[in-house]
Amino acid sequence: MEKSEVQEYIEKLEHTDDVSVAQAELEEEDDSPIEEVRLTVSNTDDTSLPCNTFRMWFLGLLFTAVVSFVNQFFYLRQTSIVVGYSVVALVSLPVGHAMARVLPTREFSIFGWNFSLNPGPFSLKEHVLIGTMVSCNTNTAYAVDIVILQNVFYGDRKPFIAGLLLVWTTQITGFAFAGVIRRFLVRPAHMVWPATLVTASLFRSLHANSTKTKDDEGRTSRMKYYLLVTLGSFLWYWLPGFIFPTIGVISWICWIKPSNVVLSQIASSNGLGLGTIAFDWSALSPYVNPLITPWFAQVNILIGLILVVYVMVPLAYYTDLWGAKNYPIVTSGLFREDGTSYNKSMILTNNILDEEKYLAYGPVRLSSFFALTYGVGFAGLTATIMHCVLYNGPEIVARWKSARAENEDIHSRLMRFYPEVPEWWYAALGVITLALSI
Repeated sequence: MEKSEVQEYIEKLEHTDDVSVAQAELEEEDDSPIEEVRLTVSNTDDTSLPCNTFRMWFLGLLFTAVVSFVNQFFYLRQTSIVVGYSVVALVSLPVGHAMARVLPTREFSIFGWNFSLNPGPFSLKEHVLIGTMVSCNTNTAYAVDIVILQNVFYGDRKPFIAGLLLVWTTQITGFAFAGVIRRFLVRPAHMVWPATLVTASLFRSLHANSTKTKDDEGRTSRMKYYLLVTLGSFLWYWLPGFIFPTIGVISWICWIKPSNVVLSQIASSNGLGLGTIAFDWSALSPYVNPLITPWFAQVNILIGLILVVYVMVPLAYYTDLWGAKNYPIVTSGLFREDGTSYNKSMILTNNILDEEKYLAYGPVRLSSFFALTYGVGFAGLTATIMHCVLYNGPEIVARWKSARAENEDIHSRLMRFYPEVPEWWYAALGVITLALSI
C-alpha cells in the first residue's frame, strides 16, 4: 500500500466511529471495483514463483508449433477443428509436473547467466505463460488467405519469402498497435475483457489449493466443478455430434409444410433460421459465446440481428430489390443478372481485372443477405469509431494527458513490480513492419 493511502486510512479512522466501515472501504480499494473481476482474479501476487524457465520456453514453443500447424491444416477443411488454449492448458499441466519430477535440478552457467532446467515445482506463472504463447497463435492469420487464394485460384505463385513477410508484418503490426494502446484498453480498472476472465478462472481452478477450511465444507472445489462440467460436455457431444445429429439444429417450423418454399427460406438452417432450436454447442456459439459475452452486449447483438436478418433481408428479397429473387436468399456466392454463377475467369487478364471484359460480361450480383450484411459490416466499422469518439472521446483524451497518473486497480499496482516493455518499442516495431509491408 502506498504512503498516501495509509495516511488517508488513518484520517478516516480518526473521523469515524465505525472501524469496520473504514476497514471495508480500505479492502475494497485493495481489490478491483468490478465484481466479476474480484470473484475471478486474485488480488495477491507471489513474486517468488518461477516464470522465465526452460520448461516454460520448451513447452510454450512446442505447443505453439503443434497447435499452429493443426489449426492451419484443418482451417481449409470443410469441417474445421480448432485447438484452443483450454486444451493446451489441460495437456501442458501434467507434462509440466512430469518435467518438474524428472529434469535435473543442477544449475548451468552460460555467458555468466545461471539457470536451472528444474527450478522447482511447476508454477502457475509458467503455466499461464505457456497458454499465452499458444493463445497468440490459435487463430489463423487472415493474411494466409491472400497467399492461398493467389496460389490456388489465380495460379499466381509468389516467392515463399514474400508470403512469409506478408503474414509476419500483418501479425506483428497488430501486436505493436495493441502494445501502444494498452494504457487505454488494459490498465484502467473498468476495462474488463470477459474472455480473459474465463482464462484466469481456468488457470486458478487448475492450480487451486487442495486443502479445505471449515468454510469450504460442503462446497464443490473449482477443480472438481471444472472436471464435472468437462466430463458432462464430452459425454453430451456424442449425442448431437455422432449418435443423433438431427437434434443439432432443429428447424421445427419447416415441419408444418415441408414443401413450402417461403417457410424453407425463412425458417430452415439453410435460410434465415427463424425459430430454429439447437442442442449442439458448436451451433449455439460459432461467433458469440453466450457464457462469456456480457448481457448488454448480447442484447445489442440480438437487436442488430433481428433488424438485419429478419427485417431488412426479407424486405429486400420479397420486394425483389436488385433482382434478389433471381438468387438464393442466403448465400455468399457470386451471380450474373440471370441467376447463373459468375465465372470470374471471364473478367481476368493475367489474373488482373480487365475492365473491358467486365463491362462485356456484366456486373457481379449478390444475394440480398450477402449484400446487406456486407454493407452493414462496413457501416459497423464507421459506427464503432464514431461511437468511441462521441461516448469515450473525453475519457481517451484525459487518459492520454494523464499517462500513468490515472487511478489503477490492485492488479495494475501489482504489475509495477515487473519491468515493463516501453511503449516506444511497440511503436518502433510497428513502424518497421509497416515499412516492410509496403
